[in-house]
Amino acid sequence: SMAIQGLMEGLRQVGAPEVMKPIDEFAFGKSATTFGNIALNSYNKFGENAPIISIENPPKAIAGFSTGEELKKLVEESRKKFVEKAVEEGMDKGKAKQAAEKMIGVTWDVGHINQLRKFGYSKEDVIKETEKIAPYLKHIHLSDNFGIENVELPMGMGDVPLKEMMDKLG
Repeated sequence: SMAIQGLMEGLRQVGAPEVMKPIDEFAFGKSATTFGNIALNSYNKFGENAPIISIENPPKAIAGFSTGEELKKLVEESRKKFVEKAVEEGMDKGKAKQAAEKMIGVTWDVGHINQLRKFGYSKEDVIKETEKIAPYLKHIHLSDNFGIENVELPMGMGDVPLKEMMDKLG
């Protein structure tokens, strides 16, 4: 009947409800919200003396957020969540942005980023990924490897391009 056809057409236009999200998208949203909340709670409790929330890049074999680009986006989104919630709680937006930038940043693990070479990244690619996070840098984790496994060698015993990375990080 015409009524049923009309109903079916209407349902097709509405589309299916989103019951599943890609894991990367879900993890990104949850991580950004969590980091933003932790930083704001810390700031509310300790003010200017609050500890920094410094997000480290994991080895690529373990999880997402392994590249400079992914980590940069995560820090930016975490800061955004901090600001949104702080403003909701009555903080001035300018002050909230300043606090978020101070509170949320990156611990750059030079050994972990070097492991991207196992996945076809060149030495130059690894250096470019390092350059992307320079404005967000809070700490550096030094360990060396040969771009394959997370062997945590003393610096100078592997092939991490440390001098070039440090130049990019200022």
